[in-house]
Amino acid sequence: MFRPGTTDDLGALRQSTGDGSLELLYQPEVDLPTGTIVAMEGLLRWRHPSRGVLSPPGFMELAASSGEIARIGMWVLREGIAEAVRWRALPGPTRRLWLNVSMCELSAPGFVDMVDGLVQSSGLRDGALGLELAESVVVDLGHSAAPLLTELSEIGVALAVDDFSSWYATLGAIQALPVDVVKLCQKYVRGIGTEDGQRIVATIVAQAHAHGLSVVAEGVETWAEATKLTELGCDRAHGWLYASAQRADKTRWLLEHGTGWQTASVPLPAAALPMPSSFEPPIAARTIGLGAPPMEIPQLAPLIEP
Repeated sequence: MFRPGTTDDLGALRQSTGDGSLELLYQPEVDLPTGTIVAMEGLLRWRHPSRGVLSPPGFMELAASSGEIARIGMWVLREGIAEAVRWRALPGPTRRLWLNVSMCELSAPGFVDMVDGLVQSSGLRDGALGLELAESVVVDLGHSAAPLLTELSEIGVALAVDDFSSWYATLGAIQALPVDVVKLCQKYVRGIGTEDGQRIVATIVAQAHAHGLSVVAEGVETWAEATKLTELGCDRAHGWLYASAQRADKTRWLLEHGTGWQTASVPLPAAALPMPSSFEPPIAARTIGLGAPPMEIPQLAPLIEP
């Protein structure tokens, strides 16, 4: 019997990069005015030997404390980039791949050179690869943030501040950093139905745009949220309203056939997406067949071109 944080867990985690138990899922990021898929965010999952499929909060603390996080981070970069290269063979414009990076990875010697090598060998230049840093990581980097992020920007990597909630004091505090995107945390999205919430989001969007930054809303779940965010000038969004995190084959299907979101009924391919048992997807998530056989779904669905 495996117990969280034990040597059994650590042994399994150390084998994860080579035994197929790690998997990257992908969640679409859409342009709010059009519903067009413009990017994908890579989301890591680990199929634990006894506890099922875990999201990062279930194992990243162990990965960090054991030193495994660097090896797992390298696996994520290589796996994600290999998948993004496959997208280039699909019709349509280049879609950016967003991947999360940790403080441990960013502060590791040679990290920028390693990323540069992957960018050059894959051809994912000019922002086709994006790295997300949690707001807390930007704070922890302190004075080293500017030179490090500048180096990453100079090799053609897009940069985002993820889960933005306080802009660590003021937006202007990091205007000198070469960041391209801020990702608005869910608490602001959930508060969009109130006047105070709308004023906060409108202010963040206006100030971000004034600094040349795009704003992505995270965790959008309702049309009311999406509509209000669009009215307030938010650029892009992702969340269960549009699609859940999908396996690579389903992602390619979505990129090849889906051109936007509207109320529609379309036949969809079967999915085989394992999710943590505590995860209860809302009905809108079934629009791309989450755990369901092919069926007609009169909900949000990718618009299929004739």
